[in-house]
Amino acid sequence: MNAAFTLTRHLRLLLGAAILFIAASVQAVELAETPKVQVDSTTATIFWKTDVDCGTRLNFGTSADALKQRRDGPVSSTHTVTLDSLSPGTTYYFSVGSARQKLATGTFTTPRTGSPSAAATPSVPTKAAPRPLPPLPAVAPAPPPTRQTWGNPQSLVDHYERHGPDFKSTNPDDYAAKAWTFLQQAKANAWPMKLDDSDGTLRVWNGQSGSFAAYDRNGKTKTYFKPGSPTYWQRQPGRPIKPSQLPFK
Repeated sequence: MNAAFTLTRHLRLLLGAAILFIAASVQAVELAETPKVQVDSTTATIFWKTDVDCGTRLNFGTSADALKQRRDGPVSSTHTVTLDSLSPGTTYYFSVGSARQKLATGTFTTPRTGSPSAAATPSVPTKAAPRPLPPLPAVAPAPPPTRQTWGNPQSLVDHYERHGPDFKSTNPDDYAAKAWTFLQQAKANAWPMKLDDSDGTLRVWNGQSGSFAAYDRNGKTKTYFKPGSPTYWQRQPGRPIKPSQLPFK
């Protein structure tokens, strides 16, 4: 009799421990990420995460007090449930969790068919592409004679021999004419300019073609070439100015 009583008592203790263990395991499930909803006029997909694997269950309905419809999913820590055949323009309530435990509640509203809210979701605005530099004028005015555009005639041949090929110049006068035209284009298109107040030198840059030129205080060319270095312009001295601030016409 005593042995039977002792056995029964041990079984009760073991059963009680098992129940406590199961209850503790159930209560151990917690949300790792609150529910998120993607919705259109007739479907909705609900996502949520738990800290451990558990069953997937979602109850839903059009009343917070009557979540009579149910969807179940696999055991996982990442849960996804998709609802279809929903009514447009309707508010739905839902709860998420497992078969044993409700973890969170939420709500969403489907947009009305044909209404502005039901239109395709606007795409995220993309960053505007950099505005291209204006193209070179198709027709440029005829340049003045070289003696009126090049500051130091004795240096022209040397500059032409070193830099003329950069601009496919055919002779020193053609090279000088292109340098003068570059300044006219810079003024017309507001290309970057720097004025060196120490000696009146004007420096001009065109990033599209990678061309650089320098002019004296009277607007006559000192040099014209393509540096080939993307940082060359940034290293040039002078204060930035606009064409309207030029010391000459």
